[in-house]
Amino acid sequence: MNWTFLKQQFLLSIRSKKNVPFIIFIGIALLTHCFLFLPNEKTKESFDIREVKSNLTALDAEQQYRLANGHTGIVIRWGTPVFSMNAYSQGLFSAMLSAYEDGNATRWLHYRAYYLESDPSVYIGDEKMFKYAPIPGKDRQHLHTQTMLRYENYLSKDHPITFNLIYEKTGLQALQKFFRQYGMFFVLFCVIYFSSDLLSRDRQNRTVLQGLPLSWYRQLNLKTASSFLYSLVVLAIVLVIGVILLTLQYGFGYFDLHVPTILIQNDAYPREEYGVMTIATYLGKIALAIPILVFLFIRLNVILSLIFKNEWLVLLISSLVLFSEKLFATRMTRELFGLDISLFPHTYFDFGKTVTGDKNFLLNIDTVTVAKGFAVLLITVVVIEGIVFIMSRIINKRRFYQNG
Repeated sequence: MNWTFLKQQFLLSIRSKKNVPFIIFIGIALLTHCFLFLPNEKTKESFDIREVKSNLTALDAEQQYRLANGHTGIVIRWGTPVFSMNAYSQGLFSAMLSAYEDGNATRWLHYRAYYLESDPSVYIGDEKMFKYAPIPGKDRQHLHTQTMLRYENYLSKDHPITFNLIYEKTGLQALQKFFRQYGMFFVLFCVIYFSSDLLSRDRQNRTVLQGLPLSWYRQLNLKTASSFLYSLVVLAIVLVIGVILLTLQYGFGYFDLHVPTILIQNDAYPREEYGVMTIATYLGKIALAIPILVFLFIRLNVILSLIFKNEWLVLLISSLVLFSEKLFATRMTRELFGLDISLFPHTYFDFGKTVTGDKNFLLNIDTVTVAKGFAVLLITVVVIEGIVFIMSRIINKRRFYQNG
C-alpha cells in the first residue's frame, strides 16, 4: 500500500496541470540562457576587439602628436612620462589583440594576467562596477583577487587553455558559477512551486483518500517522499541537460579547476587570506546541501498546507521565507533578535556562497561556515519535523478534508 500510494502521488506530480507549464517555462529559460544569454554575456574580462582597436588608434594618434611636438617627456601621472606609459600600453594591448585574433588563448591570458597583476586599478578604480554596493571598493578588490586566482590556476595546469575556459563558459564552470550566484534560489523556488499543492490537490478526491488504510501522518510522509523524489529528478534532469548543451558548445571543463574561497575575514582581505578548492569539492558540498534544503522546504509547505489549505498562499509564504534575507535584511545585518545571523537557517539558503566564504565576505563576519550551515539546517529540519507531527494530530485527516 505504501508503494502504491507513493507511486500514485509521484504520477500526480508528473501529470499536474500546474507543474507541466512551469517545467516548459524552465526549459525555455534554459535554452535561452544556453543559446542566447551566455554567448552574448559581457563581463569585466570580455575582450572587445572593436573597443581595443579604437583605443589603439586613438593612442597611436596621441603618440604621433607628442612626437611631432616634442612632448615625450611630460610627466602628469605617477612620476612616469605619459609618452612612455602610452608606449607600454600600446605594446601590451597590441600583443593581446594579436593573440586574440590568432586564437592563442594561452598567450592572451599571460598578457592579461600580467596586466591585471601590475595594475589592480583596472578593477579597483572602475567606478562603474558595484556602483550601488554599500562598499564598492571592497567588492572590486574581491573580484580582482578572485580573477587573479582563477588565472593563476589556468596557467599552472596542463589543461589546454581556451577562451571558453577563461570566460567560465564550459559545462562544469557554468554549473559552479550558477550555484555561486543565484542557483540555490532557483532550485528552492522550483521545489516550493512543485510542492505548494501537495495537500490541496487531493481535496477534490477527499472521499477516496479518507478511506485509505494509511494513517494521516504516514500519508503526509509519503506525499513528502514523492515530492522530494519528483523535485530532485526534475532538477537533476534540467541541470544535466544544461551542462550537456554547454558542453556541446564550449566543452565540459575539468573537475580539478579551482574555485576561489576566503579563509580569514577582516576589513583588509589581502591575497594571503584567500584559498581555493576544486570544482569537484565545491559541487560535492552543494550536492550534500541540496537534499537537506529540498526536504526542509517541502515539509514547510506541508505545515502551511495544513494551516491554509490553499496552494497559492503556500507558494507566497514559502517564497517569502526563501527570499527573506534579500527582502528584509541588508549586508549590514549581522544579528537577528540579538543573536548572530549565522544561527538562523535563512543565512544558508544560498549555500553556494557559504561554501566559498562569500557569505562571510558580504556580511563582514567570520561565523558562517559549512559545518555550522549543515548543523543549523539539520536542526531546522528536526524542528520542522516535530511541528509536522504535532500539526498532523491537531489537523487530522477528517478535519483537513471536511473543513474549508
